[in-house]
Amino acid sequence: MLTASGIVARTMSTGQPIDADDAPPAVGQPSVPGSTDQADELADRWRILMDSHARTTGALERALGPHGLGVSEYEVLERLAVLEVNDCRMQVLADLVPLSQSALSRVVGRLEDQGLVERAMCSGDRRGIYAQLTAAGRQRYEEARPAHRAVLAEVLGG
Repeated sequence: MLTASGIVARTMSTGQPIDADDAPPAVGQPSVPGSTDQADELADRWRILMDSHARTTGALERALGPHGLGVSEYEVLERLAVLEVNDCRMQVLADLVPLSQSALSRVVGRLEDQGLVERAMCSGDRRGIYAQLTAAGRQRYEEARPAHRAVLAEVLGG
């Protein structure tokens, strides 16, 4: 059977189709310790989650491509755009974006090469580096935002 997300998922224990909406209870709810059935159901839920993530990420990459952005680049622009300050320490940005510090540095470097983000040294702490959204970066974010939101609405519903 197709789930709401369009994925056919089958339990490992029975091989029968399951629907994401009929998935087992959330992690943390009471369970029978050592239950193989529950462990298999949790693994099935994990696969559904991973499939949904892969499908959503792929659709976002296709939608953001015409704007010259990938999912990670868009996420950095969005995080910087919604901040109430003009700049953000790279360490703080790393906590906001699901990337390693080195991957974030590469993404910010690509955005910097396009003139969408600027990096600046922290005057009070020479080790600190700030990322700032440029006017061009804000404009690119605003142009790409409707495509991003349309994909989320289509793939995730709402």
